[in-house]
Amino acid sequence: MSRHNVLVVVADSLRARNTSVLGYRRETTPFLDAFAEEATVYTQARSPSNWTVPSHVSLFTGHEVHEHGVDHSARLDAGHTIFEELAAAGYDTGLFSDNPFLTDHESGLDEVFQTAVGSPEQYDSAYETNGSLGDWPNGFWYADRTLEWIDERESEWAACINLMDTHRPYEPLAEYDEWSDERSRELQESMGFKWHWEFLSGNLSLGFASILEQIYDGAVRQADAIFETLIRGLDEQGVLDDTLVVFAGDHGEGFGEPTAIPEEPPAVSHRIGTHDAMYHVPLVVRAPGQRHGHRVTDLATLSRFPDAVRAMALGDGNADGPAFASPNGTVVASQAPVGPAMREEAERICGDAAPFAKHARLVYHDRPGDEVRKRAAWGDSAHESVIKGCGGTTEDSDIDAAVVRNHFDSDRYADVDIATPLDGYTEFEDASDTQFAGALDDRLEALGYK
Repeated sequence: MSRHNVLVVVADSLRARNTSVLGYRRETTPFLDAFAEEATVYTQARSPSNWTVPSHVSLFTGHEVHEHGVDHSARLDAGHTIFEELAAAGYDTGLFSDNPFLTDHESGLDEVFQTAVGSPEQYDSAYETNGSLGDWPNGFWYADRTLEWIDERESEWAACINLMDTHRPYEPLAEYDEWSDERSRELQESMGFKWHWEFLSGNLSLGFASILEQIYDGAVRQADAIFETLIRGLDEQGVLDDTLVVFAGDHGEGFGEPTAIPEEPPAVSHRIGTHDAMYHVPLVVRAPGQRHGHRVTDLATLSRFPDAVRAMALGDGNADGPAFASPNGTVVASQAPVGPAMREEAERICGDAAPFAKHARLVYHDRPGDEVRKRAAWGDSAHESVIKGCGGTTEDSDIDAAVVRNHFDSDRYADVDIATPLDGYTEFEDASDTQFAGALDDRLEALGYK
């Protein structure tokens, strides 16, 4: 039985519709486009949830979000992830990320790995971001640390690197920031770090959210270049052909797109809602030694990652075929209602938290060609539509939310006990407060937006 290395590269908040590998009008992923010539591209992949923690727990364990129920207020128990399974099989395992929910959080996701590298206290100025909103290194620092760690391994290894370059604030280096301008960058700086409530409250026009997409596209281009650094590094070390490589977004991102459910807020950033911009993610997989690329239009999910690793790295199953595709043509995703700290923010800024504190449930069904049928419930309201490619919809209609809830409650799913609730959890309370800049009206007027 052959065994292979594993590298999963997660671009945080990377949505499918802004990647040129999936047809976006801007060339945001030129290396991924070329890499796809020897890889499998899933055109209809969905994330298990619309934010980091539940999505990663599903990625690591293979359990759906509504089955494991792990949010930021629970601690993942030991012994339930594919990385622990690999470690038990003799692999060295490592996690590399600036995402505090992965490397510095009570949920314990970092303890899944034997090595975990988070944000450094000091780093070379060559890794600085192109902005003033953060004091962390860009993703190239984590790519280099990952490659150094891999080069020191004497046995099989499995690494996960989570890149925050595509997560707000978007601060790509100038060489990748091809589509923004000084005014749009100053707008982001004026808006601060956590700006979603200002849009959701109506204090700011959603048109400003779409302006941020110009900078986001440069961040996508930078993530693509970081991925290129990783792949070329593996090739130089002579281990690329012996490695299962998975590139994906853990969830998507919204830039003010309207939703089909009247009671649902527009898609802004992530964490709240059912809009497909937050769930449709890129997924590109290169099996060890793969030489021929192909596209899979079958509905796929990141929750299949553990099974894909067993098939293509541990050799326990058939390495042929679309390992991430849903066997029954159905994929689910969900988001629990926001917690107390976010509700307080909503009440303080928006006046009422009720529109934002609902359960999101989504059921996708495969259709012929590059299409899926989506049924989504936001609280007690629901809608269904057919999604073509990366966003076009047809056959829109309202439906009874019970249709969606009943699917989740059916015996095809089972609750799993893999986490322990955290006592007195504050949800990163200080960090979750909005950092919206003061005197914004004056700054917007100075930039020519008002």
